[in-house]
Formats: sequence, structure tokens, C-alpha cells
Amino acid sequence: MFKTLSKLLFVSFALAAAVQVNAAVITNGFTYAVASGGGAQDTGTHFHSSTAGDYGNPAGLAEVGSFSSEEVRGLSEYNLGGLGSATSAYVTFDVWGVGLFTGVNDFSFDGLIDIVAYQGNNAEDIADYQAASAGSVGSFSTVGIAVGNIFSFDITSIFNNAITNGWSSLGIRLSTENTVTNGGAWVFNDFRLTTTDDTNVPEPASVLLMAIGLAGFGFSRARAKK
Repeated sequence: MFKTLSKLLFVSFALAAAVQVNAAVITNGFTYAVASGGGAQDTGTHFHSSTAGDYGNPAGLAEVGSFSSEEVRGLSEYNLGGLGSATSAYVTFDVWGVGLFTGVNDFSFDGLIDIVAYQGNNAEDIADYQAASAGSVGSFSTVGIAVGNIFSFDITSIFNNAITNGWSSLGIRLSTENTVTNGGAWVFNDFRLTTTDDTNVPEPASVLLMAIGLAGFGFSRARAKK
């Protein structure tokens, strides 16, 4: 049984490694977060995170949710210079944690986060908060998500349309489907465009559990044959 388990562990980790190796990055994005003023939540007025580290927060984070009566949206832009059309393109990002401001929004909320694309300009602009949508990418529920989770969404048609139309930059914006007042915030990072859907790349713990489960199944079958 232990030999079987060792082999299964080796194969499982090898498969996981192979999946990650094949997850080619087309380009990395630069990431920031913009918040509205108190009350008027349809217009951005200031940064909550930027590559310059506004408010002393870690640079390059996409905070999504609320800060008291403010709505916060996470954004990421991708320089399309030198890139061509792709057979597949996904926007991929990780769960970093909860809100950036201790005692105000550093707790989670349960709800839906919408993802839209917009025409970027390779700059962090407060106006990107309300930039016109160039297409819906998708949405996901925050229920049950955890730090380290990876999400990928297919943007092949949006990406290729941007290339065809000569865009210099493609923007991606995350916002709450319904305003979450005093409901905390989620934070995402490591935004990149990939050629594969990385959502289901197994974490080491998942691989271990899968291998143990397979080993148990094999052991049960072996006993049944005796």
C-alpha cells in the first residue's frame, strides 16, 4: 500500500507541476484600487492601492468591496504592445486577503463580484473606476473563497478584439454586483493574462488528499480481489 501511495503522490505532484508549467503567461498586469467618495458611488475619487503604495498599503493590490460608505473597485491593465492575437487568453488572479484598512474594512463579505473589460491607456487613472465597459468577462461568488485561491476567466474574444482594434492597453475591473456598504472587502493580486484556465490547478494539500483517496480506493480493490 505504501509503495502504491508513494507512486500516486509522485504522479499527482508531477501532473500538478506539468499543469503549472504549461500555464504560459502572455503578459503581467499592473494592479491598483480606486474608491468613490462618501455617498456618490458611481465616480472614483482616490486610490486605495497603487504601484506607488498609496496610504502605505502594499503596492499593486485590487481591493473590491467597501470602505465605510465608499465603494472600492479593483483594476488591472495590460500593455498590449508587441502582442498578437491568441488562440486562448484568460485573465488570472489570486486571492490575497481581506480589506486593506484595519478596523474599517479588513473583513470579508459574501456576494458577487463582476468583472468587465475596458480600453486602458497603460496608466493608473482614477477615472478607470467608471471607464466604459468594453465587454462583460464574468462574475464569481465570494462565498467560501480563501487566500491563495486562483481564478481564471476566458477573455479570448475580448483580447483579440483589442488587438484587432489596435488598443495599446486592455483594462480589467472588478466591482461588487450590488454595493456592499460597511460590508468589508476582498483583495486580489498577481493579475496576469495566461493561455490556460488556472482555476483548477490543485494546491499541494488537494493533491495529497487526492493521492490518499486514490490509494485508499486501490487498497480497497486489492482487498476485494482476495
